[in-house]
Amino acid sequence: MNLVSVWKEVANMLYWTMLAACTVGPGTVVTCARAGAEYDLSLIWALIFASILAYTLQEGTARLTIVSGKSLGQCLRVKYRHGAKIYDTAVVCWLVAVFVFFGNTLYECNNWAGGIDAILAIPGLTNTNAIRIGSCVAYASVALALLYWDKVDMLGMFLGIVMMCMVALFFVVVVVMGLDMKLLALGLVPNIPSKKSEESAEPADIILSLVGTTSLGFNLFLGGSMAKGKALESSQRGIAFSTISALEVSVLILIVGAGTFQEDSSEPFSIKMLADLIRSLIGEVGVFIFAVGFIAAALSSMLAVPLGAALTADSLFSRCEEEENCEVKKKYKVKKETIVSISLDQEGAEPSSLTPLKENTDFVDCALTDEGTSSQPQEAACKLIASSSQSPTQSPTKSLTTSMKSHHEELALECAEEGKVLKTLPRPVYWGIISAMVVIATVVISADAPRVEIILIAQVFNGCLLPFFAICLLTCLNDPQFMSSSPQKGWANIFLLISVTITIFLASNVIIQKIFGHLVDSLYVKFAIAGGIACVTIGILSCVTSLGKDLIKSWRKQENPLPDPSA
Repeated sequence: MNLVSVWKEVANMLYWTMLAACTVGPGTVVTCARAGAEYDLSLIWALIFASILAYTLQEGTARLTIVSGKSLGQCLRVKYRHGAKIYDTAVVCWLVAVFVFFGNTLYECNNWAGGIDAILAIPGLTNTNAIRIGSCVAYASVALALLYWDKVDMLGMFLGIVMMCMVALFFVVVVVMGLDMKLLALGLVPNIPSKKSEESAEPADIILSLVGTTSLGFNLFLGGSMAKGKALESSQRGIAFSTISALEVSVLILIVGAGTFQEDSSEPFSIKMLADLIRSLIGEVGVFIFAVGFIAAALSSMLAVPLGAALTADSLFSRCEEEENCEVKKKYKVKKETIVSISLDQEGAEPSSLTPLKENTDFVDCALTDEGTSSQPQEAACKLIASSSQSPTQSPTKSLTTSMKSHHEELALECAEEGKVLKTLPRPVYWGIISAMVVIATVVISADAPRVEIILIAQVFNGCLLPFFAICLLTCLNDPQFMSSSPQKGWANIFLLISVTITIFLASNVIIQKIFGHLVDSLYVKFAIAGGIACVTIGILSCVTSLGKDLIKSWRKQENPLPDPSA
């Protein structure tokens, strides 16, 4: 392996740390530290599960984008174009947009809450109206200015550096503090700890919060945007590296938070407790580093959250004219060094998996049929080869293209390939989404709302939304119109289906606890009800949609693979 290959691989890993930087925000710091402070090391297993879930979902949305050439939002728009509509947009798209807006608005309040706690962690500062309101206004001004002038890309590499600095800080604290390996081992075993005091959060809330803060719903849309122009294998390695990095930071934060754990303490958790622990172990320098890193994490999330919500809405509502037709109206001629063969004669309309072929420098002619349209398999083959050949290779060092202008340019090119014109989300609406989220967060935190509770509410609410986004991803990954050129494998579907079922179980458990907690005392009864709801939901979804048939079909394909066309 030469130095160029090594540098490309390193640059690819740093590129994907954008997901980790968006994941490890102030909510992660507070939630993981609170989990450690209130339940010691007993919930490390929840972080590991949440990280596996995050990788499964983010890898799925990256694969969907790479194979289909469309983001998750675009796939949903196309998939439900013939269903019920409101103002010419599918109801499902409206639901996704509304859920992302409210979920990310709570996330933004969570970011502001963490940002204020970070400033108050600086030695010598106290929570006065002047400091709190002035800091909120300063955060809002910086965030809106960076978003308006499109300077967010400049933070890409810096976020990765901040991520590594946070790892180093908490690692030093853990080394100085010491670690009980027996408690660590016990924390790897799934368990539901008992509530320590009335001030402590419910165990179910904390577990769902850990899942919600590690596996962010809007990261499914962000990860899809980042995967455009990337190879699948390098994306999988990058997502794995990003997920492991976020897991390391989260576990270290939980362990540091556990350093404040006291069995008989009834004092509610606060960032001050964490800062005091760092001060006692490292000194004022450690507190200052913690505060600066916390501020950087808060600011990065303040930028990513409203931007992610606006770009998600843009992908859901921007569309090509005559998109209902969904026919390829152009003739592609592509020159490519390496071509893949796609079997197009398998029982009418079922293309086989991609099979590498020898080098070929001839033009690939994706001609239309006599009637002016191509069959579904031919269309899939033409789109795959054309898109992979005409799209310029993206530099691994280039940060995520986040501006609305660049985003629309990419969509316009895709529409132009089909002879269509792009209709975009109006710019005032795009900026209205961003501005509304920033203003709401500024007002709520300036009013001195309880910050730790806001962070918990934001994580739990988004944890409850995660099953909906995961179901959207599952249905799109099994839709032949997106994945016909490389169908979802049976084992991958089983793994993803289990992940989606568990997210429904966790969300149902929290909802049952909140609504019927005073009626049902037994933990096992609550689990049984939540498990039943999760299984019934998946069953109904498989019966009323094509998901059930698609899942069975994917497994049968794996058991009976298509013959090699070259044999």
